[in-house]
Amino acid sequence: MKKSIEIAAHIFFWIVFTLFVFMLSKIYLQADPNAPFSQNLVYVVFLEVVMGMIFFYLTFFGLVWTKNKPFKLLVLLMGLVALLLLFAYPATRVGRWEVVSSILPHTIVIFLAGIFRKFSDSIKLEQEKQSLQLQNTKNELALLKMQISPHFLFNTLNNIDYLILHDTEKASNSISKLADILRYMVYDVEKEKIPLWKELKYIEDYIGLIRLRTSGPDYLKYALSGNPAHLQIAPMLFFPLIENAYKHASSKEGSEVIQINISIKESRICFVAENEYDKSVLNNHPGSTGLGMNIVRRRLAMLYPKMHSLKVTEGNSRYMLELTIQLDEF
Repeated sequence: MKKSIEIAAHIFFWIVFTLFVFMLSKIYLQADPNAPFSQNLVYVVFLEVVMGMIFFYLTFFGLVWTKNKPFKLLVLLMGLVALLLLFAYPATRVGRWEVVSSILPHTIVIFLAGIFRKFSDSIKLEQEKQSLQLQNTKNELALLKMQISPHFLFNTLNNIDYLILHDTEKASNSISKLADILRYMVYDVEKEKIPLWKELKYIEDYIGLIRLRTSGPDYLKYALSGNPAHLQIAPMLFFPLIENAYKHASSKEGSEVIQINISIKESRICFVAENEYDKSVLNNHPGSTGLGMNIVRRRLAMLYPKMHSLKVTEGNSRYMLELTIQLDEF
């Protein structure tokens, strides 16, 4: 896109330049019918445009050759001066004004070529900057995904370790669910976007792992509404939020200690996680919630800029996070 803009700028310049030369040459030849080639306006215009292109592109590409090399720049300047004098030499037979009128337009063309070179370099620099930013974004996303995986695995293995001692059947079920989720993390998490229904399936599996260790099915209430079939989402975006809700819940027993609600309306998804929490405990462990939330905020900033809203509300004993994202459709 940027390259096409540069090409369009060159074409526009030469159209304007040709029209400008045509008008000036016509005025000059009409004022002096005895001037050389006064009966051949097209030839005069063609000759001036070709000479202009020689000066323009010799300067335009020559500045790349001379970049940060004073000696080469001096050679280029000397070459341009020599060409100016060479093209102006025939005018010395006519008069001083003709010499000036031959040198001045070409000098202006050289100056404009320098401006175009700056413009071209700025476009190239912007393209390189965007390419570097894109690569850095991809590298950072890969790093963030690597951070998510061990964090998720660490918490889940703790759950399984607990179940092995208390309920082997539930431990076996949790291992099966964990295997499915790890398979998902290995094969799907590397993709930029995946179907939303698939993400929701593994969220339900993960919630199932959490419920295996809780006091009852009402400890974590999960509700889903809306149709996800036509949408896609960045993988594992909600997992750290669910982890935080469980990890920092102030009680491991009770009813509706954690509430997870996901609603889908057209192409917008709203994720709400609410849990009981003890603010004094969190204050005694600063940074304990930092990893998961930092990952989510950075991924949202990179993947959904200006397409999401994240709101956190802390009450006396309830912590609520509300994340709304405008998703892509298939």
